[in-house]
Amino acid sequence: MSYAHDPSSTSSADLFLPPAALSGAGRYRITVGHMFLGTAFLLLFLAVVIPNSLPVPTAVVMGLAFLLALPGLRIGNGFRNLLAMYACTVIVTIAYLVVGGMHDAPLLAIAQVTAIYILSPLAWTVIAEALLRRLGAEKLIGWFVLLSLLCAVSVALFFYLYFSRGAAAVAFFFQGANINQNEGFSGATMHVYGSLIFLCGGFFSSPELIRRRLLRLTLLAALLICALTSGRSALILSVPMGWLLGMMLASRTTESPHRSPLIRIIRYGLPMVVATVAALALLQAYTKIDLSTVLNVVTDKLASGGGMARVQMGHSLFAGVLDNGGLGSGQGVGVPYVSDPIHPWRYELVWLATLYRVGILGTVIYALPFVLYILMALRLALIRRLPTRHKFMFCGLVCALLATNTNPYIEAFAFQWMYVVPLVALFIEYPECLRKAPE
Repeated sequence: MSYAHDPSSTSSADLFLPPAALSGAGRYRITVGHMFLGTAFLLLFLAVVIPNSLPVPTAVVMGLAFLLALPGLRIGNGFRNLLAMYACTVIVTIAYLVVGGMHDAPLLAIAQVTAIYILSPLAWTVIAEALLRRLGAEKLIGWFVLLSLLCAVSVALFFYLYFSRGAAAVAFFFQGANINQNEGFSGATMHVYGSLIFLCGGFFSSPELIRRRLLRLTLLAALLICALTSGRSALILSVPMGWLLGMMLASRTTESPHRSPLIRIIRYGLPMVVATVAALALLQAYTKIDLSTVLNVVTDKLASGGGMARVQMGHSLFAGVLDNGGLGSGQGVGVPYVSDPIHPWRYELVWLATLYRVGILGTVIYALPFVLYILMALRLALIRRLPTRHKFMFCGLVCALLATNTNPYIEAFAFQWMYVVPLVALFIEYPECLRKAPE
């Protein structure tokens, strides 16, 4: 099943016909389709550009988009397999919610786990299926281009307002906002950096998806500036990681299977070099940020295991895993080390925390969709049938998954789009990708 066209939807020519020329059913499909696309774009704007700034409106828009996506839902074999694995995760979640309740998990934790592990993934899965079916992956990536530019604008606005009007002026973006600029280093507190991890990994791996060269270089330079001024190791590393993954997979895609290594280096290296030079020139002209200082800070942080706090957190969680014998202590239950005083059951080391909560078997079930996704993408790359759009999704998701070891992005409903959309896209297109010969 391909997402390039929805055979059940009204043709593009019908969109220009007067209402009287369409049947009632035709008008209904057009109306619901347009309402869904508008709602979905608003949802992505809220979730990608200003995540966590408006949680209640975001949840309401997500619910509306989910309802509008249901009438046209198509459940093929690939999507059915994905839903089956989701059902297994639901069983694990419910079972360990009961265990957590037996271990005095607070009601707030139980409610949050239900929303994050059961309701939100289902909503994003159905919304992603409808988006990809109506738009196609290429057009959705086009949406991400626009959203990425808006993300860069929001970062620039954050810095401008903070330095000109103080922390209170940027409270909308982040409560208790702060910017640390000291001795050539820059670090800021913004939720949008979570979205930028996926977007940097995707666009630096597949810049060829941006057809206009000026837009391509502008976006790459803007993303690089956002990364270097963020102070976030995961975001900074997503740039070279996405680029390297893209280089390695470039010869395995259906669009360019026979290009020489030199051509690939020029094709992928030149935009990276130009974007880097432009970004560094702008930073040198308008800031005091020093690239070597930023890289030294990132290197030191990696060498220390993410900082003393994460090391202590890891030790405490690992001790908890040993105490429960790998069977799990229950959802909503924490260890003596508390990283979030408001939500003491939540931890930045998501996968180790998951192992503590739901045990070895539960963690395997949670990870299974991602493991199968990676294997499917690598198989397509091995036989040179990996479409560039899936290279973009794959590299973005890999960067986002690695970032779960620094921040619990996957446990925030506003960020789950970057973990769900790639899975939905590949699971349904996978059989067609296998059959399609390289171009």
